[in-house]
Amino acid sequence: MWSVMQEKQAVLKQEINKRDKKIRKQQQLGRQLESALQKKQGYIKELKKEQKDVDNLDRFSILNTIRTWTGKQDEIREKELSELAAVEAKLRETEKMIVDIQQDMHNNEIDLQRAEWQSLDSDWEHLIKEKEQWIYRNSEVEAERLEKLYEEKTKVITCIREVEEALLEGKRAKAALKRALELLDSAKGYSTWDTFFGGGIIATAVKHSRLDESENAIHDAQLALQRFQTELLDVQQMKVENLVVERDSFVTFADYVFDDIFSAWSTHSKIQTSIERIENTISELGEVSRNLTAIQHDSEVKQQEVENAIQGIIEG
Repeated sequence: MWSVMQEKQAVLKQEINKRDKKIRKQQQLGRQLESALQKKQGYIKELKKEQKDVDNLDRFSILNTIRTWTGKQDEIREKELSELAAVEAKLRETEKMIVDIQQDMHNNEIDLQRAEWQSLDSDWEHLIKEKEQWIYRNSEVEAERLEKLYEEKTKVITCIREVEEALLEGKRAKAALKRALELLDSAKGYSTWDTFFGGGIIATAVKHSRLDESENAIHDAQLALQRFQTELLDVQQMKVENLVVERDSFVTFADYVFDDIFSAWSTHSKIQTSIERIENTISELGEVSRNLTAIQHDSEVKQQEVENAIQGIIEG
């Protein structure tokens, strides 16, 4: 009877953990949405400022005339346009992220409304009362030992599930990063031709096309990294060892890349800088994933040990 109640409790606790994870995710998505909306307003303000700087270059002034005579005007214009393009790219990325976060929140809310989850808390309270009555009637030493073992089993199983979900998001993020890397590398190739060999209109057009595709790929990577970061926070809540991740370390990925990529319309070295940023992110992602894999292995070993101990008590 006791072992049946413990099994029921373990299953019920796992469902409660899944539900609570969805609740935490909804809260996390809410914070991400608020942050993204604030960033959007900041970029809109910054975009207006950068646009004004560009417009000022077209207005007549003695200073602009002197710059034209000295050959500085084109250089300044290129710099201002690059800064304008970078802010515009960040604004577009933030707008895409807002849409994705809102969709994730919608899907998550649907999950939270699952019928079988609506009675979880009352089912838990009923089971606990049932167990208390059993203990009063029997008061066996094995009951306390089984209680701790089943609690440990539930914790380990939950940890394994959280790690598996984090590893899955990590794989998706890595694939998205590699896609962005391929597109930027292609753009760099055409940039080399354009810069050093006078590639002409076709080479320039292809380079810009690759950069446009890269922008979408970078967004996909940013979204995957943000979801990976959310899963990591759930793993960290399990208080596992050997997993240290800076808060939001993956969430600001796109901002750093866009700081360079859209000053790269004619500068080969800037595209290379963006490539190096992505490569560094892939390396960091790999390190975290290796730690997760080690945690997964240790947890699976622990699960087997706990199940053996439970079986030993039940079978006597």
